[in-house]
Amino acid sequence: MSLVTVENLSVEYGKAHPTRAVRNVSLQIEENEFVGLVGESGCGKSTLGFAIARLERPPARIVEGRVIINDLVWTDMHTEDLLPHRWQDVAIVLQSGMNALNPVMSIEFQFRDVMIQHTRMSSKEILARSYEVLDMVGVPRDALRRYPHELSGGMKQRVAIAMAMLLKPQLIIMDEPTTALDMVVQRQILENLKLLRQQQAFSVLFISHDLGVVLELADRVIVMYAGQIVESQESMNLLHQPMHPYTRALLRSLPDAGATAKTFSGIPGTPPDLGKPVIGCAFAPRCDLAQSACTSSEPELLKIGTSQVRCIMTGQEVDRDRINLAGNGANQSV
Repeated sequence: MSLVTVENLSVEYGKAHPTRAVRNVSLQIEENEFVGLVGESGCGKSTLGFAIARLERPPARIVEGRVIINDLVWTDMHTEDLLPHRWQDVAIVLQSGMNALNPVMSIEFQFRDVMIQHTRMSSKEILARSYEVLDMVGVPRDALRRYPHELSGGMKQRVAIAMAMLLKPQLIIMDEPTTALDMVVQRQILENLKLLRQQQAFSVLFISHDLGVVLELADRVIVMYAGQIVESQESMNLLHQPMHPYTRALLRSLPDAGATAKTFSGIPGTPPDLGKPVIGCAFAPRCDLAQSACTSSEPELLKIGTSQVRCIMTGQEVDRDRINLAGNGANQSV
């Protein structure tokens, strides 16, 4: 049984003219797996992350599907029933550390509050655990007595990560945790995340628009477009053999630091308006491989080995390969 199972999840904003930001998404996260979730702004990745943690707020609402974590159906549970599982089973790190930290309370008070609410640890144990998580993220211990405004942006983000790790959750959802930071601090935090995975076993859903960062960190990458999963592959496979045209376009937009000339390019056009029905493949208007069938029927999420892709063209290529392999096998048997 996977740690996290999402089944046919759909999330809408508004009621009179709803926008379906997440459309029939299914995925799994295994124990101790680092999963990257990437896509353009507005593709639904943050909405999906918050829905998995059951932290969606009006006007967002789950309209279909289930979220199962540790064999519990979170989508069937009331908020009060979820409280014992917050921080212990699932914790979340927001894009800006300031959004996660109370500006009028010291870091020590906020750490203590989490542990008092969810455990029976003594004051001595709480202090020891507070020092331990600060050490893990590379923050000086005296930061415990400071207030958020006394810390730099990078320090606040490290403290937010430390707070998420206080109760050793099995899953940490990180929503653009390094986006607001400069490149040097971003690099430091990413290196720190690598070390944390070696020190403490936990799963991560790392949400980002930066495919380069995700490829560096994640075991597996899920690509979202217009509220749907369009591809899921192990990181190295996706880097060297991307299957969906959108993924290929994202990779082409990454600059190559070792190249003598700039060869990256943007993706023409804009994503569809999810407040209106999407007919056919959502990426078809921006795809240079689109055929007439792409605009009339929505492609299914095709499973290819351990990977997944939502593309008619890729499906046709796979079918041809299967026929060729079967033909070659028959010839060899003769």
